Amino acid sequence: MAMATPTGNPIFNRMLNLRNVVKGNLVAGLLRFRQSTVPATKVAAPAVPPACLLGNGSKTVVHVLEVDALLLKCSPPSAAALFPPFFLVAVEAGSFARGLILLAIYPFLRLMTHALCVEAMVMVSFCGLRRDEAARIGRAVLPKHFFKDAACMQALGEAGATTTTTSDVKVAAVSRSFPTVMVEAFLKEYMGFDAVVGREVKAGCRYFAGVIDDGKTYTERLTAALKRAENKNTCNYPKPMIFHDGRLAFTPTPTAALAMYVYFPFAIVLAVVRIAIYTLLPRRVIGAAAALSGVRVRVTGAPPAAPNGENGAAGGRLYACNHRTLLDAIAISSALGKPVFAVTYSLSPLSELLSPIPLLRLTRGRDEDRRRMSSLLARGDVVVCPEGTTCREPYLLRLSPLFAELADEVSPVALDERSTMFYGTSTSPAAKCFDSVFFLMNPRPEYSVHFLEPVPTDNPRGSIEVANQVQGVLAGALGFTPTALTRKDKYLLLAGNEGVVATKRSKAT
Repeated sequence: MAMATPTGNPIFNRMLNLRNVVKGNLVAGLLRFRQSTVPATKVAAPAVPPACLLGNGSKTVVHVLEVDALLLKCSPPSAAALFPPFFLVAVEAGSFARGLILLAIYPFLRLMTHALCVEAMVMVSFCGLRRDEAARIGRAVLPKHFFKDAACMQALGEAGATTTTTSDVKVAAVSRSFPTVMVEAFLKEYMGFDAVVGREVKAGCRYFAGVIDDGKTYTERLTAALKRAENKNTCNYPKPMIFHDGRLAFTPTPTAALAMYVYFPFAIVLAVVRIAIYTLLPRRVIGAAAALSGVRVRVTGAPPAAPNGENGAAGGRLYACNHRTLLDAIAISSALGKPVFAVTYSLSPLSELLSPIPLLRLTRGRDEDRRRMSSLLARGDVVVCPEGTTCREPYLLRLSPLFAELADEVSPVALDERSTMFYGTSTSPAAKCFDSVFFLMNPRPEYSVHFLEPVPTDNPRGSIEVANQVQGVLAGALGFTPTALTRKDKYLLLAGNEGVVATKRSKAT
């Protein structure tokens, strides 16, 4: 016999209603939790992006794609997903102090709506920044970040590849989370979009105000972006990415950025200790002391002992290496266990002061540089980096053939380095003087030095062929790709100049 329920009891009815509410909320919460823990599915590019017809009598058909879901790993964008690119702008275009302010307000950003979060990040990251410096970061730093951390690079590439040769059909990217200056270079030059429309930041003649200015509609801004694209001569960006700039060698998530700031004081102390080791201690104990401080120099291959030349004249050996950081020659000196001369095109006074080996500035005048290098070679071993500038990615730039005219043979040295927190290279004149310091601020900086077989320079096809041969030998040993790009190509892309600076007399002349 079924038990009758006391429906007339008000206490029982209240308890029953409470049970139903708790049960419903609990089930709904569990369902939401389950959905949030399911791994995010790969975002697919639409086969044909939505198209629109521009007004004002224009017959241009524009395929418009909102790219935020493809750039970020969550939709709608969260504060955690938006934080890394804005932090890069704050630190690279501003300062570490500005980045610390952005990190300090991050807990409050998590509580804001998407619109307020973007406005707050723009205010902290852009307020007072020079417009040209912010544009440089968008061109030289952020593309590397998006290449590495974009949610779906394949979808972006496919969408950008739908660009046709017909002038009446364009493909435009729209971002509602990032200012145009942050994403335009990446989406246009690397992904192939015809135009990019993002958030607009108020600015004066030279500086950003840090306030979002969305006075115009997206259609109006899209029309203006297409007109700018038609009138602007685009730079021939190398694809895949070969050149990039910036100081941070990791993705600055909030947790990683916090760890960096906690480590930063210890990093400065470590750098000072390591500099003291290389500049003050006797050479016979430098290797062991540097290893105890966390610096590792891994040496493979046997350096040739015989000096260059067969005419009986005393002299040193010429080492030609690829260029990774300003410490290349110091790494080779440490591997050889003896001092060497190093030649360079540009060098900051601070780096010259801290260098434990003699340095010689080159003048970029062929005859004068040959005379200076020959003079050094008569006094001892010389290390030269024929690329003329550093390259972070696994590529080799074209080698200047001057080194192949100085000795009967040249000894190639294949170098590689490992930076986990700070890059030891920069194209910014203000930051360049601290390149060596930042490399030594890494927790465990590492160099790989591989001595290769000497290459004769008596090639009947001339010094250019010898330089190409040495480039091929270095590329084969490192697994890098040789290119025909030069120092000028790098600086025009990253810094907007040819990388030529005024030089002073060197203490090694």
